[in-house]
Amino acid sequence: MKNRWLKLFAALFAFSLLAAACGSSDGGDSATSDDSASSDDAASDDGEEDAMAEDDGDEDAMAEDDGEEDAMAEDDGEEEPVETTAPEGPGEFCSQIAEGGEGDLAGETVTILGPETDNEAEGLCASLVGVVEATGVAIEYNGTRDATTLTNVAVEAGNSPSDIVMIPQPGRIAGFAEQGLLTPIPDDTLNGSLANLSETFLSFGTVGGTAYGIPAKADIKSLVWYSPSAFADSGYEIPTTFDELIALQEQIKTDGGVPWCIGIESGDATGWTFTDWMEDMMLRVHGPEVYAQWPTHEIPFNDDRVKEVAEQVGSIWFDDANVLGGRDSIATTGFRDAPIPMLSGECFMHRQASFAGSFFVEQGASLGPDGDVSAFYFPTINPDFGNVVLGGANIATAWNDRPATLAVFDHIGSAPAAEARIVAQGGGYYSPNGDVDNSLYPSPIDPVIIDILLTADAFGFDASDDMPDAANKEFWQSGTDYVSGSIDVDTFLATVEAAWEE
Repeated sequence: MKNRWLKLFAALFAFSLLAAACGSSDGGDSATSDDSASSDDAASDDGEEDAMAEDDGDEDAMAEDDGEEDAMAEDDGEEEPVETTAPEGPGEFCSQIAEGGEGDLAGETVTILGPETDNEAEGLCASLVGVVEATGVAIEYNGTRDATTLTNVAVEAGNSPSDIVMIPQPGRIAGFAEQGLLTPIPDDTLNGSLANLSETFLSFGTVGGTAYGIPAKADIKSLVWYSPSAFADSGYEIPTTFDELIALQEQIKTDGGVPWCIGIESGDATGWTFTDWMEDMMLRVHGPEVYAQWPTHEIPFNDDRVKEVAEQVGSIWFDDANVLGGRDSIATTGFRDAPIPMLSGECFMHRQASFAGSFFVEQGASLGPDGDVSAFYFPTINPDFGNVVLGGANIATAWNDRPATLAVFDHIGSAPAAEARIVAQGGGYYSPNGDVDNSLYPSPIDPVIIDILLTADAFGFDASDDMPDAANKEFWQSGTDYVSGSIDVDTFLATVEAAWEE
């Protein structure tokens, strides 16, 4: 049976490459307003991205065919099946780079496989126009939410999935590198176009001291959204420590307000937003070293440290006075709908990733420190760990060392590539390359997010994305049961641990 499915998937994979294109008809909406913030975390997380795409009727709660990217492509909250039809067709930039041009590499074609579709795919293609104009190389981008599945099927069949593959999971990159399937980043690239790239982000694609992955896009999750006018009218200041955040929470209640808007409903992917809270708190309570041991199962899911974090999240979520609608509403409130009452003053804060800015924009709200809604850094707990940030990235990997492949690989994480994408995409994209001209970011909220991104002392990649699929999905499902009160914390942790060991 397994062989039958592998043959089927391999056939679909080959067809998909022949039909390489930018967009998928299942893709979600990407905010293009000047006030837009990243709409998908994930493309980061495969689960969230699926979850969100599905909440829109198509693509990214970010955020995880492999997790959240599936969840968000996933705006149905469901894991999407392998596509059996070709994407509709490439957009302007994807068509342009597919034609190639004049130069030393004219006549050469480089294929790229990745999870970004629609507006995000066009943004990626726009970022590659420069290398096409400089070298003449033609680039065919195949954007599909099934990129991870297609990659795995190709590898199992002994084939290369593409010349370059965009992978949002560091653990998968490590696995492919250990099998000898990836080409290391050339020294000229590391010392050239990537010379001022965030070391933290570069580490996500580094295995055994060798760098294989170039982060082409970053997503930030350690954000708390708030209304600047509501804070000002109430005399509240932005908290800079976790103790100050909890003190603010208590003051809001004393003043008769509701501190938090929280919702985790996302169809079949319900619960992924709870995992984000858990991950953010794990980073803050136990630090990056312990956090890194969690998705690799160096510590079991029912470890006392994981329990401590689950209970700390519960101490905020399970107090009915802390959450609009009380604890019982959390599991049934859609993650897209949850923050909207903040616009009418029904709650004061909402912790969610950078893509959440698009939810407010859809309601006609403006973003930024002087806008209707802004964001601040979700404060750290232990100062010894510094400013820890949870997020994700879409990481480019090269699967051969052809000169044409390496030319595109060299360009894909560069500042010129990022700047071209910022202008073309119009919002919802962030680069970890420190050489980027930040004045090009279109929204007043962007400098806030970029500052958090580039000043992070440690960056934790979404842990659930690197967990086995069964454990990740159980994390969502049993986590939701824990939030709703149908099971206790010990049962929640034991159930996820059992799924991991299956």
